[in-house]
Amino acid sequence: MIIDREWDELIKEQQDRKKRLESLIKKFVGGAALIGAAVLLTGFYEGDQQLIEETYVVKKGDTLRHIAEEYLPKNTGGRRYILEFEEGIIENNPALQHGNSGNIHPGQEIKITYWVKKGDAGK
Repeated sequence: MIIDREWDELIKEQQDRKKRLESLIKKFVGGAALIGAAVLLTGFYEGDQQLIEETYVVKKGDTLRHIAEEYLPKNTGGRRYILEFEEGIIENNPALQHGNSGNIHPGQEIKITYWVKKGDAGK
């Protein structure tokens, strides 16, 4: 009788462990599927890319927004939003940082970078 009870407890413990393991596996597979879907749907990876760097000479009446709007369509290597592109211009040009608030003036040369899908360079 005592042996039967101990045996039953052992079997129950093994069944509980098996259920916990199955639950963990389901959670892991579900999480991996969710991450995979997020990567595919958000454009995290859009194939091989190449960084393009250009120098832009500021013209009278230009604003950072205007320049960003001009260059953003060239960015075929992944999704970027206009504010992010503008911030990228400021980050690439130390003269636009440190209290300058991104002020630009005619004749100033600024560096602009964007990503293109391999094969799109120069288009």
